[in-house]
Amino acid sequence: MLKLDSLNQLKQLKQDIKASRNLCIGTVKGSAYKFGFVTLDTNRDVYLPPDEMERVLPGDRVEVEVIKDAKNKKVAKLERLIESNTQFFCGKYIEKGKAAFVEPDIQGMCRWFFIPPQKRKKAKAKDLVVCKVTQHPFKSGKAQASIVELIGTDQDIGIESLYASKKHRLETSWSKIEQEQADAISEEQIAGLSEGRKNYCELPFVTIDSSSTKDIDDALYAEKAEQGWYIYIAIADPCAMIDAGSAIEKSLIKRASSVYFPGQTIAMLPEKLGSDICSLVEGKPRLAKVVKATVSETGDIESYELEQALIQSHKKLSYEVVGSFIDQGEALDECSSDIQESLKHLKTIADKRSEFRNKHNLIQKDRQEFYLELNDQGKIAEIKQKVFSSAHRIVEEAMVAANCCIAELISKSKLPGIYISHKGIRADRLESLDKVLQENIPEYKEDSLASLDSFVELSKQLSSNDELTRYQLLISRQLEKSQLSLEPAPHFGMGLQQYCNFTSPLRKASDFLVHRQLDAIAANNESYINEAQIEALSENSSKAKSAVYDVEQWLKCQYLAKNKQTLNATIHRVFSSGFQVRLAETGIEGFVSTKEMEGKYSFNQDLLCITNKEQSFQLDQAVQVKLKQIDWSRKQIQFELV
Repeated sequence: MLKLDSLNQLKQLKQDIKASRNLCIGTVKGSAYKFGFVTLDTNRDVYLPPDEMERVLPGDRVEVEVIKDAKNKKVAKLERLIESNTQFFCGKYIEKGKAAFVEPDIQGMCRWFFIPPQKRKKAKAKDLVVCKVTQHPFKSGKAQASIVELIGTDQDIGIESLYASKKHRLETSWSKIEQEQADAISEEQIAGLSEGRKNYCELPFVTIDSSSTKDIDDALYAEKAEQGWYIYIAIADPCAMIDAGSAIEKSLIKRASSVYFPGQTIAMLPEKLGSDICSLVEGKPRLAKVVKATVSETGDIESYELEQALIQSHKKLSYEVVGSFIDQGEALDECSSDIQESLKHLKTIADKRSEFRNKHNLIQKDRQEFYLELNDQGKIAEIKQKVFSSAHRIVEEAMVAANCCIAELISKSKLPGIYISHKGIRADRLESLDKVLQENIPEYKEDSLASLDSFVELSKQLSSNDELTRYQLLISRQLEKSQLSLEPAPHFGMGLQQYCNFTSPLRKASDFLVHRQLDAIAANNESYINEAQIEALSENSSKAKSAVYDVEQWLKCQYLAKNKQTLNATIHRVFSSGFQVRLAETGIEGFVSTKEMEGKYSFNQDLLCITNKEQSFQLDQAVQVKLKQIDWSRKQIQFELV
């Protein structure tokens, strides 16, 4: 039996040995192949060989030892599994003889899960299923799962939306208590809650939206002032009808937003609330928050106030109808002269505001957008380009104006808000892009990308000079994503010192919570918003967006599958392995790999271009492509040059 001091010495020896090894903690990241990477907490990626990747799942938290392999290359060797967040997943059921597996629909995972006979739930080959992980592969390299739900097959009508909802674990129904709370809210309550509010029911507010829209968030009215104009921007006030901390509020925060699948919507609020009692429907008194702003002749917002109000939409108008009235001068006989006059003022205000923002802030160049028309089988019948008219511009400029006012109001309160910030150029690309601009633009001042004012000035300079547009493209492809923040922060993409969204409280939980915060400010209460809510909103909003992308991508793959035509496209992004193109007629995106092209190409990461001795490919370049193949497991489209 070892003495106590000997045991202590042995323990110390083990600790010394471990301390001498290069042990690090990180997160597993998969690839399209058998190997993977571990993103260390120091933000460095280390290669994870196939035999090691076989023991982990993408997203796992692991401790690894960084060593050198036979080729003197740094690689990660797994030491221990710290945490695995993969508990449930969706995928396709596969039979191999008497054995059964599920091919998981998890980004970066190139393995199958074995399904024991008693865990197969009578699934058939090619069924789409929901699975639960029952054996993590860390110890044995073998992964097992059990089927917990059969979703359907590829042939089922509407399978794309149903599958995406299951995959991203979206809430698609209401609990008993949530439905009971919604049913208890009645039209009669509006009268009682309107006491003490400004009554604007006589003002000829109108709503402008798609003709099929029922969850109407905003209504507008404008009139001429002695100098400039008054604009009234009414936003639905569901917070007045929904109790703070109620089951409905908790649910909508968890949902984060309404989800707009092609041909189907999963609403953030129960239909009775989102499409009726809280919606600014025509002809009915509704509770609203109204931003009343004075807009100068130059388009500046000279003053504003926020009012708790009762309003009534005098007319529900569509973008098409208003666009025809404003742009083509078509008659609007069903509307009163007051409404027609207001629409003309709204158009003038939109023009003035657009001129002002072009001069002082940033307005991104409109990109062609498309929408999917589905047939009776739930598949794409046609992809059409969205048409933007003056009606769209009226609504856009009004919403931006209202959001700017609210961002300033919350900022002055010193309470947290839900701001949308945009940091500009990605931190890892800032130095190299700064160098490129210094070398190619004589007037460029060093570090102009880092400050908001300089960034705005530079963007205007580049966009106004055709010879410099390639550098504006370089900037646009290397921007950070916007994010939510509690504190006011610059929005480089819009050229604003601060910005928030409060104009879609029926569709976005972040906007709903901004309304709650405005109520807290008005009542001199403590903050209603915290960091945990921000993190949850960001995560759940991302889930909803990913679900919509998955559905659209699946439908687009089906739509293109038998297309053998030559297609016109432009290069949208460039990578070391090839480039992403965007089809001119449909907006569908796919990848062209340089491995499939003749010759050897070199990639210039600073200029985002690929070149060889004979030709080069760069951003926004027109090319012709045809479909090469579709990777159905990943729903990825691969093109080849014609």
